[in-house]
Amino acid sequence: MKIKLGIAAVVAVLAIGWACHAFAGTASASFSYDFSADVPCTTTVTTDCVDHFEIWDITGTAKQVSPSIPVPNPISASVAATFKVGPPYGTRKWSVIAVAKDGTSSNINAASAQSTVQVRPGTPASVVINLN
Repeated sequence: MKIKLGIAAVVAVLAIGWACHAFAGTASASFSYDFSADVPCTTTVTTDCVDHFEIWDITGTAKQVSPSIPVPNPISASVAATFKVGPPYGTRKWSVIAVAKDGTSSNINAASAQSTVQVRPGTPASVVINLN
């Protein structure tokens, strides 16, 4: 009996995990960044440089919604990424930040780095931000 309950619990957890992923939306983000002020990190430039970008949901308690977005190679002012998003759904406020090698980042609360996004299950979300 305990084994059957254990198997049922595992199946339920897997089903819930699958359902959440199945209803996740795909987000596409595009933003521009002025690399003349903060140069991208390279093998020779490792301080005071941009290592990558991140997108955060700052609607309530801030949490990262995107994986790390690499600096484009070759360097371009236009940066784009696609990633999965799940709950919470509805109107969300997202912010794009530039992250240095040492972990410091640009201001997550800067108005120019923010955009309002509609996140719905199984529906694409799009965010366009101009960081210049």
